[in-house]
Amino acid sequence: MKQETGFAFHVHHDVLVEWCTDYDERVQYIKENKPASEQALRLRLFKFVPVDRLPPEPAKAWEAYNKAREACDKAWEAYNKAREACNKAREACNKAREAYDKAWEAYDKAWEACDKAWEACNKAWEACMPELIKLHEELCPNCTWDGKTIFPEKVVK
Repeated sequence: MKQETGFAFHVHHDVLVEWCTDYDERVQYIKENKPASEQALRLRLFKFVPVDRLPPEPAKAWEAYNKAREACDKAWEAYNKAREACNKAREACNKAREAYDKAWEAYDKAWEACDKAWEACNKAWEACMPELIKLHEELCPNCTWDGKTIFPEKVVK
């Protein structure tokens, strides 16, 4: 099986050893994008370091890096999901705030209308009070109503 990834010499001209993610892709890039005068040298020097010849420290460090990178990738995915949820919640909150504001405006207008209707109701009762007093005298003979209470002898609190 052909090796595609691993530590390699001269993946780039200015780095001695680095991780190569895709050997064939890098070869193709060199052939298509590097000056013709550099291609033969670049391709001849670009080669994998045999795994059994690698010092253990870089390999261990690379393994630790890969684990950290994987954890970082997972954390980034979680961050993006949380950001998306936050954005949706913010949108929902904004819509709810707009609905709340509209409902408050409607309530405020309704309260003003209710207050005006109450005033009109009181004025209507006041306007017909003489008529109501006559009707009361007719319908409630011998009533103890004194204009404030039916118990005029008691102090009503």
